[in-house]
Amino acid sequence: MLIDTTHPIAEIAYKCGFNNIANFNRTFKSKKGCTPKEFRENYRGKSIFI
Repeated sequence: MLIDTTHPIAEIAYKCGFNNIANFNRTFKSKKGCTPKEFRENYRGKSIFI
């Protein structure tokens, strides 16, 4: 959802079942090695169309 939508990160966190944005950010960073914001910024503009 971070890549495919422009929804706020907080909204995505709640849709994924997190009741606390800080917990979502902490869990995301432990799994991906970056924050959701950094992930979205790094992915922006790097879409490859075949």
